[in-house]
Amino acid sequence: MMKVTLQFHGDRQEICAMAWEWACESGVLLVQERFNPTYQARLVSGVQKGSGSPEFGDDIHRISLNPPSVDLSATSSLDFVRRNPDSLFITLGEQSNSILRESFLAAMTDDLSFVALWKKLRERARRSMHKGAWVENTVSGARSRVVNHYYTEGAKRLVEAGVIPVGGTDLIAYRFE
Repeated sequence: MMKVTLQFHGDRQEICAMAWEWACESGVLLVQERFNPTYQARLVSGVQKGSGSPEFGDDIHRISLNPPSVDLSATSSLDFVRRNPDSLFITLGEQSNSILRESFLAAMTDDLSFVALWKKLRERARRSMHKGAWVENTVSGARSRVVNHYYTEGAKRLVEAGVIPVGGTDLIAYRFE
């Protein structure tokens, strides 16, 4: 089983546009998921034609690139992962006028063709991003430099406008280099 992961900060629309481009170029399906108030998974239309502009609402929690045999009958986010084990998932971090939470890209598959594709896309994402940050525990004030923390150009613009990049909880804050 091969794993592919990447934690990063990115503007949600920028991440969705990146995934849209990857899906169009790779010939895979793009799915958007809403976790609540009721779970919903649906295809993003236009990917196979590479036309139009994708619409991703603020209520989307995760997007994924999927083999053509994607199963949309899932009743929860975990069920979707179980039904679509070869997919590349991007969990979108919360974004508001005050905070930008980390996003996560992850895949785990035995299918060698998808391992190669997902690794290629992860590396492409890394190359397109800035890297380096200071991370701080907002309670204790402890700080540490993280040389391999990635963030997009859109995340950089948001931070320059006063948005605070945070981790999985508000106890962790980042300062980009």
